[in-house]
Amino acid sequence: VSSMLQDQLQAKHLQLNTEIGALPANLSGDATRIQQALLNYAGNAVKFTEAGSVNLRAGLLAEDEASALIRFEVEDTGIGIAAEVVPKLFSAFEQADASSTRKYGGTGLGLAITKKIAELMGGEAGVESTFGRGSTFWFTVRLRKAQGTLEASDADQQADAEDVLKRDYLGTRILLAEDEPVNCEIAEDMLVQVGMVVDVAENGAAALKLAEANDYALFLM
Repeated sequence: VSSMLQDQLQAKHLQLNTEIGALPANLSGDATRIQQALLNYAGNAVKFTEAGSVNLRAGLLAEDEASALIRFEVEDTGIGIAAEVVPKLFSAFEQADASSTRKYGGTGLGLAITKKIAELMGGEAGVESTFGRGSTFWFTVRLRKAQGTLEASDADQQADAEDVLKRDYLGTRILLAEDEPVNCEIAEDMLVQVGMVVDVAENGAAALKLAEANDYALFLM
């Protein structure tokens, strides 16, 4: 995650800090989906932070003999989020025409997917934010304690999670307007992987033309 964001961090002179607490050994889960969720959070944090830092954290919340509940956090010193916007942030299809979506970069769909990933992995997702001071986006996942290499049942669980995401979002047509290539590549790849039809616009003028010519379920700007 850190390496994929280095160019953006350097361009904005932001510091990236990582903090990983003590975790059980040999945890097994869907690493690809966890990375997608972290990239979504971290990409948004960099985009909306003009000065200061972005902090990535992972830590153990609870465990039993068979599994561990892990919490991931991405904290920023960015613009923060108004209290009235927070309840709608993780709702995929409530923001297509909302001014809050345009203001906060159309993050709703990506956050909804992150929430779905967390729920499929036995956890949840949320945000703590103070307007004007920054935000902490978090999600939890339950990971199995595995012995040795990845077991067949774990691979099956990963495939099942991807199938559910594709079932829920397959064929949904969206417009992605993003002028930063790395952000665009990350977002488009994540959306396409869950079966969405993505049209990409490099700027506002191109997005407007596409929006006038097509019917989109959601705009990401």
